[in-house]
Amino acid sequence: LDSKAIDRLARHFAAALLAGLACYSWQAEPFVWPSPASSEHVASLADRLSAESPAAEESAAAACDAVRPLLGGLSCRSFLSDHWEVAPLLSRPGAAWARALFSLRDVERMARLWPLRFLRNHGTAVVHTPGSGFLADPRWERGAAVPPDIVEVALAAERTFVLHNLEVYSPPVAAFTRSVVAFFHAYTQVNLYVSPAGLEVATSPHQDAHSVFIVQARGCKRWSVHPPARGNWTLRSLQRGKAGEVLSPSDGSLMQPPSIEATLTPGDVLYVPRAFFHATATADAATGDSCGGADAGDPSAALTISVLSEDVFATWLYLLGEALDELATPPPNPPTAPPTAPPTAPPAELRGAAARLVSALRRLAVAQLGIEQSHTGLSASRVGDQLREALPRALMAPEGTPPILLAAGSDPRALLWRRHALGLLRSAAEEAGQPRLASLWWDGSPAAALLWPVLDEVLRRKRVPGSLKLEQLDTFLREAARGRSPAGAADTADGGVEWGDEALRRIDIDAVFKIEKRDKAHLPRDRAWFRPAEWT
Repeated sequence: LDSKAIDRLARHFAAALLAGLACYSWQAEPFVWPSPASSEHVASLADRLSAESPAAEESAAAACDAVRPLLGGLSCRSFLSDHWEVAPLLSRPGAAWARALFSLRDVERMARLWPLRFLRNHGTAVVHTPGSGFLADPRWERGAAVPPDIVEVALAAERTFVLHNLEVYSPPVAAFTRSVVAFFHAYTQVNLYVSPAGLEVATSPHQDAHSVFIVQARGCKRWSVHPPARGNWTLRSLQRGKAGEVLSPSDGSLMQPPSIEATLTPGDVLYVPRAFFHATATADAATGDSCGGADAGDPSAALTISVLSEDVFATWLYLLGEALDELATPPPNPPTAPPTAPPTAPPAELRGAAARLVSALRRLAVAQLGIEQSHTGLSASRVGDQLREALPRALMAPEGTPPILLAAGSDPRALLWRRHALGLLRSAAEEAGQPRLASLWWDGSPAAALLWPVLDEVLRRKRVPGSLKLEQLDTFLREAARGRSPAGAADTADGGVEWGDEALRRIDIDAVFKIEKRDKAHLPRDRAWFRPAEWT
């Protein structure tokens, strides 16, 4: 092994050791895997472009093993090809695993250790009115400190308490989240939802612009998951059932009949793909009916592990659109321009063609997402679906472990992602009724030659959120481990690790949180990308 390979193995061993310290070994409890729901999946690019180079796959093996509790007994590759972004999945890794990952008493501890605030700063907490379309209860004012007894107070008021970014406050959650980020090569955030028992509607039907794994840690909650009626994925600003919008589960114009209806009990995991509608209730928990032994009246506590793509502009739409934007209006190259900068400015004709194609991409992307088709002039768009698809895991791999799809050489798959990009541009131009634009984008064409270095640079920027998240989690875990001692940390009865308050209190949590905000290069430079409702 060369020094780089040894260094990679050492880093992954360290990450696995931290995860082992933080979490109970989930293999200790037998699995009970239900059969995955049968559904007809669209052909996903993730299936065709998920393979990494052998070296990268080897280095990701520890992360793959760590995330298996989320994958319903499937291999990592099978989950990527059969479920990722296209089909929900129910798993049962066991209550002991979930207990070691998180305990409800940790909320009080976090509020005592760090300055958590309502609707502000990194410790964003909010109290929701159930069934309101995620409206915050105004009794808890913006900027007010989160009291240590907030869970009891919110439950007494029959409200749902939500705490964001749990991964930067809890070492066990941080260690597990690190494995999720390392496996999916994506920015990942963990939120906590605590709801009282007896709610006929905890959350009305809604959709998210990211994929979510729900880990039931305490109590039980009834879930109903519906495939969207149109469009395989959505855009963040067009997601439905949020900001006070209360939807009906019988609205066939938005959602299909449920593909999964299940009551989650401690240790259960539910995967909800991006844009799938889902609704929840805790009525069963009032009596303990269908709660798998959970105590009657016990509140529901669940972690949502959100793996972001559209939220951080990491889809084909933004990769291609932002690259075309830069061809249309190239920024002046500084004297010390990086090697990836275009050697010359595109000619005026190509700049105009790139600008027209950006407009076409945007219109196709919203053609079936609630924007009136009479405004876009387009019918349901197959290309629109492909544009909204998340960039494949292999493309988002850290630059230190390049996927085979980016590697140079004679392998015919080496340029597969670039050929797919050109195919999307041609299809978009043709579907938008602009065949002259389609004729520009062929492998080896002058337009493609100018596009490649810009596309590479935009792709590099899209990897930034995931890389910063890994740095943030490594920093937090390193600081937490540094202060541990036999007197400050002890094994718990259920096999987890109790982290001492003094070790955690010494962490500069503000500095840790700001790591992920240090570089915003992934954000589009043209503000029009933030306003999909205007892409008509």
